[in-house]
Amino acid sequence: MRLLFVNPNITPAITEIMAAEALRSAAPGTEIVPATARFGPLYIANRIEAAIAGHAVLEVLAERAAGFDAAIVAAFGDPGLHAAKELLDIPVVGVSEAAFHFAYMLGKRYSLVCLTERLRVWAVECAEEHGLSGRLAGSRALTAPIADITRAQEQVGGLLLAECQKAVAEDRAEVVILAGGPAAGLARKLQERVPVPLLDGVRSAVHMAEALVRLSPPPARAGSMARPAPKPTQGLSAALTRALEGEAKG
Repeated sequence: MRLLFVNPNITPAITEIMAAEALRSAAPGTEIVPATARFGPLYIANRIEAAIAGHAVLEVLAERAAGFDAAIVAAFGDPGLHAAKELLDIPVVGVSEAAFHFAYMLGKRYSLVCLTERLRVWAVECAEEHGLSGRLAGSRALTAPIADITRAQEQVGGLLLAECQKAVAEDRAEVVILAGGPAAGLARKLQERVPVPLLDGVRSAVHMAEALVRLSPPPARAGSMARPAPKPTQGLSAALTRALEGEAKG
């Protein structure tokens, strides 16, 4: 099984952090192939950056998705996810989407713990967009600035742990999701100190993508996930132009 792991942030170091956790999470025989966006923000944490990142995701998928069994949009908030599902015939999973779904299965109330306040707002909106905010008990964010986002786990790991523990004590959360690509893998390290399941979006997405590949659903031929009718485009990459102007889905 081959999974294309698309990081819409332009920072290779963040791709490395997330891809390392994806590799730790993957089943034997699953190949994880990371890809970093060519353009966009250093780190995605608000609606403007998410809109840019959505375009970057589609460009990467149009260029590279052929030959893969599934793709993962590896940024919390899932920029471009629904468009990516329209673009491809293979399953496409977002790290937020996967974490929200697993949280629903593990408890009646879940909380989000985010790296920044702007990310918290966007993450809550993402849960609402997915129709998975009904059990959202609370959302929390750090107020301390992060000097180097690629070293967030070292710099603010203790603060994130405290917020996870508060989510259980004060929000009565039965599941906690630790949000943000730079925090990938931290949930696994902190789990023993949090008394409820602590979910990581990257790990969740890998497991969900593997399950969908094994389920082998047929491509949509009707509805909103089916490929839209082709139309002329301008200014896009050659690969995305071909995809939108009528070539078969990858």
